Amino acid sequence: MIDKGRQFMKSNWPQGAMEGTDQIKGIPMPPFENEWDEDALIALPDPKSANLKKRDILQVFEERITRRKLGAGPISLADLSFLLWASAGMREILAGRIFRTVPSAGSRHPFESFFYADKVNGLKPGLYRYIAQKNAVVPVSFTSGLKDELAKHMKNQWFGCAVAIFWVFNAYRCEWRYIHHSHKVSLIDVGHIGQNAYLAAEALGIGCCTVGAYLQDIDKLLGIDGNNEFCVYIGVFGPYEGEGGAGPGWSAQPEK
Repeated sequence: MIDKGRQFMKSNWPQGAMEGTDQIKGIPMPPFENEWDEDALIALPDPKSANLKKRDILQVFEERITRRKLGAGPISLADLSFLLWASAGMREILAGRIFRTVPSAGSRHPFESFFYADKVNGLKPGLYRYIAQKNAVVPVSFTSGLKDELAKHMKNQWFGCAVAIFWVFNAYRCEWRYIHHSHKVSLIDVGHIGQNAYLAAEALGIGCCTVGAYLQDIDKLLGIDGNNEFCVYIGVFGPYEGEGGAGPGWSAQPEK
């Protein structure tokens, strides 16, 4: 039975794999981002204005580590802006293709960035969505108790974070071009996003831990349908205490 899972990781691009796609049929390309309420936009600081503690890329590579013992303090709005921009920021739209700070198969970029800001200076605690085209955010929910419910659905891997980012897959955005081949390449894409988030956090001097073990019902808490859009990956970020650290049920040794 385990062999079936292995097959998903292999290349499955037969001759003519692109035939019959909605792109080939001439169906209009889906938008680069979900719609937003222009009046609800909250502008973020220029991400390039963030106070980077580490600017040497070699130092960032050498010192990047998973940190689960996050401190009680907040992060700045500029730090949040840099994290979101580094992991999903938009550089330009050229000839119908979108260019972001991360690579993506066919420039489809099928992920939306939702986040719960718990301790971010300048933002009311609550759930938001990043709008890359504007480098801004829009509120999604300020429901009482939402943070605790999110933490439960993350198997209590909240680790006292200042902000948790939920990377949500918009299925059709990639299926429009690649049909059933889209799912493997999209998982590769979200790996690029997670790594950029790690490196951005290390450059800022804040802790980062990515989470792959969660309950899929978390989609309901994010306000998405769980079919056309669903959470695939999560990252928690915040000031950290020492060089890593353990959360409940975890080894005291930080993961490399």
